[in-house]
Amino acid sequence: MPLSRDPVQDEGQLVRYLLGLLPEEEADRLDEASIADDEVVARLRSVENDLVDAYVRGLLDPETRARFESFYLKSPRRREKVKFAERFLDAVDRVPAPGAAPAGRAHSKFAWLVAIAALLFLACGLLLLQDLRLGRVLDQARRDGAAIGGRAQGLAQQLADARTANDDIAKELARLRSARPAATTALVLLPQTRAIGPVSTIAVPSGADLVAFDLRLEANDFARYQVALRDPATNQIVWRSDVLTPGAPPRPPTISVSVPARLLKPRHYSLELSGRRAAGAAEIIGSYAFQIESR
Repeated sequence: MPLSRDPVQDEGQLVRYLLGLLPEEEADRLDEASIADDEVVARLRSVENDLVDAYVRGLLDPETRARFESFYLKSPRRREKVKFAERFLDAVDRVPAPGAAPAGRAHSKFAWLVAIAALLFLACGLLLLQDLRLGRVLDQARRDGAAIGGRAQGLAQQLADARTANDDIAKELARLRSARPAATTALVLLPQTRAIGPVSTIAVPSGADLVAFDLRLEANDFARYQVALRDPATNQIVWRSDVLTPGAPPRPPTISVSVPARLLKPRHYSLELSGRRAAGAAEIIGSYAFQIESR
């Protein structure tokens, strides 16, 4: 809502502003105008001087005087302004009335009084200008403080979000660790030969998810391999691995594979190892027998 242009209403509005009686929204607009609008600055200075003179001369009604003393005089600068006006008016009152002194002395005192009044007026103007400058500095400091507060709040929110994300990541890692399949100690198997020898046995611990095997190679002739689990009782392939690669040197050529423990019952099994050519053709290159013991 723009400020009224009616001089009478403006003066009353400015007096209420000086006494802190305007609504907050209207006072905020006058705060801005008292910094940016030179006309408002001049009118406000004039109304303030009249208000201070009326207070010093005892011309304010009791309610206005009480508000003047409780609100306006809170400011050290304003209290100094009132004291200045009191000294000035006291000096004026002590000047003899016309005819009470010789004309030369009266003229001299009048000229001296005019000079003092001019100096006082200039001092009041300088004080008001300084007050306006300080007001601008204070307003800028408030805006800077609000901006800093907003940035600090934003950084605090980012920090809280980062902490929340870290907590979520930690919980997910803990969940993944707890959900990671447990494997038994790897069993090293050698390829079957025509000679009759003992069959490797393994006992699968209760609760194990995987059983790990290291299949030794006689020669590493392929870049990729695949393992199939065969059940000799039914002569059926019950599981196949993904494509695998041999272990890196200097260890002996070995294919490491983990078989789901739920597929293994107490009986004989064999792992059939196939090598895969670049064209995709597979060639069975070895069979590895083992025995699962009763749990």
